[in-house]
Amino acid sequence: MEALLSVWGYLPEAIVTYLGDPMVWVMLLAGTALGYFVGVMPGLGPTMGMALSLSIIYTLPVTQGMALLIGIFVSAVGSGGITASLINIPGTAAAAATCMDGYALVKQGRGREACGYSVFASVIGTLAATLFVFIIQPFVTTIALKFGDWETFLFCLFGLMICGSLSGDRPVKGWIAAFVGFFISMCGAESVQSVIRYNFGRSELLSGFNSTVAMLGLFGIGEVLYTLKNKQNTKVEGKAGLPIIKFQEFGRNLANIVKSSLAGIWIGFIPGIGESAACWFSYDIARRSSKKKELFGKGSPEGMIAAEVANNASSVGALIPALSLGIPGSATVAIFISAMYLMGYRPGPTLVMENPGILCGICVLFFIAALGLLGIAYLASGLTIRLLSIPESLLMPMIAVFCAVGAYGTTNTPFSLIQLAFFGVLGLLMKVYHYPIAPLVLGMLVGNTADTCLRRALTQYADNIGGMILRPFGLGVMVALILVFILSIRSDKKSKAASKESSGKQPVE
Repeated sequence: MEALLSVWGYLPEAIVTYLGDPMVWVMLLAGTALGYFVGVMPGLGPTMGMALSLSIIYTLPVTQGMALLIGIFVSAVGSGGITASLINIPGTAAAAATCMDGYALVKQGRGREACGYSVFASVIGTLAATLFVFIIQPFVTTIALKFGDWETFLFCLFGLMICGSLSGDRPVKGWIAAFVGFFISMCGAESVQSVIRYNFGRSELLSGFNSTVAMLGLFGIGEVLYTLKNKQNTKVEGKAGLPIIKFQEFGRNLANIVKSSLAGIWIGFIPGIGESAACWFSYDIARRSSKKKELFGKGSPEGMIAAEVANNASSVGALIPALSLGIPGSATVAIFISAMYLMGYRPGPTLVMENPGILCGICVLFFIAALGLLGIAYLASGLTIRLLSIPESLLMPMIAVFCAVGAYGTTNTPFSLIQLAFFGVLGLLMKVYHYPIAPLVLGMLVGNTADTCLRRALTQYADNIGGMILRPFGLGVMVALILVFILSIRSDKKSKAASKESSGKQPVE
């Protein structure tokens, strides 16, 4: 315990190591600028931006690669609300709830004010969550060290189950997507006895499908194909100018900010939910507790602040299970974990003991990246209008080329392009038939971990299965699993009944 708590003492060293190198500043600012671009462009987002950067991150020194990655991470998540306000299309899924009040403010001629609320709330959410992670992470790691293989398996299963419960009105689609990803991860030689499974006679699949290529296909090529299939003209409502930040409004929303930060961190901690659920969850809490409920959806700064604080806090909060258990809390953090492996780190309970300064370094970079986002968003607001005017016929082919280059650079084999095409078509089909992609990605990432941990646990407790099941931490997770399943089934039945009732009330022409 003392060894874990001592990681806080590495803060001065981390500041010198990361901020004393001019190239770290260059990479951090470059990442923040690139993240701003992919964040404001509809259909790109942090997941694609980070995935595209993987092909160059492993060529950089660790501190510089981490700076580039975190710059993209923070800026892309934080800038999506600008697009949501200006053209009523969220730049990222995490900014979906911002459309409710941001676009309403823009139509009232308060576009600069809406951008100010979005950017500053994003910065506050990131800073608050980073501070929370810095304080709580050593304690979480201490608990994680008590997790055995059985508890880790149940925690993976819990993440897959949660995917369904918050994947819209029909949780079954979320579960199907999650378990499809789970079974895709079974391809190749398993890690316990090296038995080859489902490689279809291809030696390239002995190590399974490459997760980075899969994410480039699902989020990149899939989005390109879907966008070209469903062409739509975006109309920019906002006028050029610097954002207006009303600090007195944020002062009045102090309690709202605290509640939204905690809600976002909690949602981020649970694997598989992600920022897109956090914004709606916090928005609903703010609406229920507000004295001006009637303004929500009509241009309420309170609603915008709640949504933006929560989705940014959630993106940082998702690092808690990632760093302590190696289980990503969101698709964005899944890319972050992949990058950490490329840089030689091994996320999990022993991460902070093997690399004592890593937590301080990550938190320092998140703090600086958040402040960098504030500066870049403030200065580049005029350029945003021009970025949003780039025709899709030019932008989408460029994205496809970047995805292909990134996929090939990941494995340096032509087979990666076949994988890219496969997952691109799969991503298109999932979007067309309204299946969420994030659960599939989570299933791919935790599948091998869950499989290996379950088999190890069964081997270890071969003569005492009851003892395995009755372990205290495992019992707690199993109770949570049962509750999530029951609540999700009830929600599914209610949504079906509501849809039947509404269809029955439709007038017959």
